[in-house]
Amino acid sequence: MDEGMIFVMIILFAFAFAFALHCPLYLSVFGLAIKINGYLNESEKQNMANELTAVKKRLEVLEAIVTVKKYQLAQEISELKSVK
Repeated sequence: MDEGMIFVMIILFAFAFAFALHCPLYLSVFGLAIKINGYLNESEKQNMANELTAVKKRLEVLEAIVTVKKYQLAQEISELKSVK
């Protein structure tokens, strides 16, 4: 085998190994979500969906605040002041 083929095989093995390590974790988390979903009644599912929506909205607001140029400038100034 030439060096290029060995390199490709090593890369493929690395991806397969990483997938094999993460697959059981993903399946266990996914299985747990299915179990929890089965135990909830419709009103509890709706409450969780509403709460998730509220959390997403709060996250959007925080992202907007952090990405504002004035906020970034104030952060940079305060970091420079703390260096003294």
